[in-house]
Amino acid sequence: MELTNKERILLEDQLKSEYICINKYKAYSAQSVDPEIKYLFDLVAKQEEQHANTIKLLLQQGGFSPPKQQ
Repeated sequence: MELTNKERILLEDQLKSEYICINKYKAYSAQSVDPEIKYLFDLVAKQEEQHANTIKLLLQQGGFSPPKQQ
C-alpha cells in the first residue's frame, strides 16, 4: 500500500502522540500508590503501545521508517 506524503506525516504525528501518552501513563503508574489505579495506567499504556505498533506497521507497509520512541 502506498502512502501519500500527507498520510505519512499524519501517521508520524499520531505515532509521536502515542509515544507521549505511553510515557505519561507509565510515569503515572510509577507514581501510583493504589494498586488498582496502577493497574489501570499499565493497562492503558499497553493499549497505547498496541496503537503505536499498528501505526508503525502502516508506515512500514507504506515504505517508510517509523520514528523511534524517545
